[in-house]
Amino acid sequence: METQKLINLIANPDLFNHETVVELKLLTEKYPWFNLGWMLYLKNLKQIESTEYQTVLKKVAVLISDRKLLYNYLNSENQKKTDKADVDNILPAFGESENGEGNSLIDKFLQTSPGSIRRISEGGIAAENENRLNVAEKSVTENDELITETLASIYFQQKNYEKAKESYQKLSLKYPEKSIYFAARIEEIEKLKNTNSE
Repeated sequence: METQKLINLIANPDLFNHETVVELKLLTEKYPWFNLGWMLYLKNLKQIESTEYQTVLKKVAVLISDRKLLYNYLNSENQKKTDKADVDNILPAFGESENGEGNSLIDKFLQTSPGSIRRISEGGIAAENENRLNVAEKSVTENDELITETLASIYFQQKNYEKAKESYQKLSLKYPEKSIYFAARIEEIEKLKNTNSE
């Protein structure tokens, strides 16, 4: 679809016809993230009273970020026919009740008192910072259960020989059947440490 034709459709919705619905459908297939294209396509389907309108409305209602904008656009003054049954079918698709009040998830969240948002007092800031430091220190401490050959190998490749040696010693105790292999790795680390220190 040409840019000028698209601009004309936006400015004058009376130009919608069976030809433009095909072009707008192709536009939405080519650019599925183009919200304005979906809105124009939906309005065109409504104006030509297409049977696909309800199906596409359900799909577009999920894609469009501002459903009220879509609702107002579909039911604007340029609309030639507005029958009550059509409006009754549209409102539930937009998550609104008959009286026009929104029932969105965000509105429900804002009406409740959120527990995670709180103000910290002056004295509480120090305690909060200390708590964060404790959590940070715990996150970097190693757990003997989590030590694996892969981790020891990574330490070795990073030339962190002390941690690699400690890891292989812990693995030797954890897996006595592989202690000969781990002892060889520890010996290799000792040799590398001695050659690097000279």
